[in-house]
Amino acid sequence: MDAFLFKIAIFAILFAVGWGFGRHTEQKHLKALNDEEKRLAYIRLDNNRFKSSDHLGQLVSSNVVISHDYFKYVIANIQNFFGGRLTSYESVVERARREAIIRLKQEAEKIGANHIMGLRLSTTELGMQGGMVEVFAYGTAIINHHIK
Repeated sequence: MDAFLFKIAIFAILFAVGWGFGRHTEQKHLKALNDEEKRLAYIRLDNNRFKSSDHLGQLVSSNVVISHDYFKYVIANIQNFFGGRLTSYESVVERARREAIIRLKQEAEKIGANHIMGLRLSTTELGMQGGMVEVFAYGTAIINHHIK
């Protein structure tokens, strides 16, 4: 019985440490996303189609793959068993979407663009058990001299 309790205690400690590191990493990532979103706020996003007669444009794209931590995986499996929203996965998808848009804006910034038209996002679940999500973002970066 003592060996069993010892194994449970070790599992609980490792689980708590993993949860703590996962939470810390997620919070750090969210702060970095907030900071970069503020910095790149001058680049407008638009999902309207690009018309080549308006401005010269260049295709820009970005891609990000984000994985959840083990704690979120366990919670998601429990939520999946009972049904309803998988809030632990929603945060992973949201972070991936935000990161893909930031990377897209960074690509536009490299060429001096201040507007991205025709924004499109594609989301794919990766991994055998849905442990990762990929977001691909693309659009047409343009330099609009009327926007400052």
